[in-house]
Amino acid sequence: MGNKDLVDEVPITVLWVINLERTLLVIKDAYVRLVKILTKEKNDIEYALRKAKASIELIDVYLLDCKSAEQYRKTMMELSSIYHDINKPRVGLSDYFIWDDNYDKRIVANNELDGIKGILLKEFKRDI
Repeated sequence: MGNKDLVDEVPITVLWVINLERTLLVIKDAYVRLVKILTKEKNDIEYALRKAKASIELIDVYLLDCKSAEQYRKTMMELSSIYHDINKPRVGLSDYFIWDDNYDKRIVANNELDGIKGILLKEFKRDI
């Protein structure tokens, strides 16, 4: 029995739910990593930190209770709205970078931050 046979036996709604949950888990992981970075930095980006934590909570609520297409759509709309709020030019994550006097540490930290920003951008690009 190959993978194709297994996929043919799984109802399309189950695959759809798995894909939605995977998307939310990717977004949640990015926000968890972002919270860790922003908490460590303690710079003037408290608003983004609060919004990232709110996004994590929103995803957790969806994953615990809701499995409907309508609830997923509402959750994604709210997550997208939060993302746009914290990603505004000059005041949000879009222009945020981590400063460290050590060049190598600064490069590593900003590469990680850029990776997180890239994941979030990819997941919310439909709305941009």
